[in-house]
Order: sequence, then C-alpha cells, then structure tokens
Amino acid sequence: MSRIRPVLTPVLLALTPLVLMTGCAAGMNAQTLKPYAPADGVVANSGSIRVLNALVVEDATGTGVVSLTIVNRGKGDDSLTDLTSPDGQVDLTGTRDLPAGAAVRFGATTAPSATISSLVKPPGATITLRLAFSHTLPITLHTVVVPAAGAYADITPGPETPSESQTPTDQSTDTSTPSPT
Repeated sequence: MSRIRPVLTPVLLALTPLVLMTGCAAGMNAQTLKPYAPADGVVANSGSIRVLNALVVEDATGTGVVSLTIVNRGKGDDSLTDLTSPDGQVDLTGTRDLPAGAAVRFGATTAPSATISSLVKPPGATITLRLAFSHTLPITLHTVVVPAAGAYADITPGPETPSESQTPTDQSTDTSTPSPT
C-alpha cells in the first residue's frame, strides 16, 4: 500500500486542475452557444436567410428608417415579399430580390429601402418588424429604435432640395430714371 501512494499523488495533483477547469461554461446554457450581435441591432435567421444588425433610426419628424442587411446563404434566389410593423406604416421601395450567396443592404439611400411613418415608438424603445419571403418562413424580430445622432446621423435621409419651380427668381426692378429727350 505504501508503494501505491507515492505513484498516485503526482497523478492526482496533475489531474485535479484539469477536472476543475473543464466544467467551466459547459452544458446547454454555455455562453458560447448563445447568439451574439456585436452591434446595436439584432440578428435573426430563417432557413438560408439571415438578417443582420436590424434597427430603426428615427429622425426629428417621427419617421424611422429601417437599417439592416439581409443575407441569402442558400443556393437559390429568394425575395422579400413584405416588411411590416405594428408600430407604424412601412413604405418598402426598390427591388426586393435576394440573390443566392449575396447580401442586400437596407438604409436611407439604398435600393431597396424601408421607412416607417407615423412611428409610435420613441428612441430607446423596442419595435417589432416582420419580414416575409417568397421561399423562406417569415422572420419576426424585436429590435431597438435609435435617434438619428452620432453614428446613426447619416442613416436618415437629408433635407430635400427645392425643385426648379421653387427656385427664387430674379425680381429686381429697373430703378434707373429715363433721361430727358
């Protein structure tokens, strides 16, 4: 018995830290198993479609610009058929095609683009967006409304420039006096 003890002691001392450290963050709730979006917006998936960094940027008029990227990781083309929100009226413009293996960006100056008028959620609040696709199950996500300031100041459309009909015309009058003849 005395011969076994000197042999087991170094082995047990070497295995103890290994056993204690292997249990860290393991199991079904390990942090490495949870999705993480390193941005303010949220990430969502449905089939081969992935939505990245989805958020709504509100300007001073109460209109929100939907800012997100849709990635089609599949081998076949898809399309966005609708984008809705119970928190305002969504206006979706531009082509809605989602080519296979490509990413499509949505913003204020992109085509496609989506704006939400009559936005009932203030900056800092959570907003619900529902995206429907032609070949993929819909995605409902809950994201945040951010103000058009700081990093988001350039996402909302700028002020409209006046059209030619609204351009001021030269309305100067002739102030010279006629010379006597």
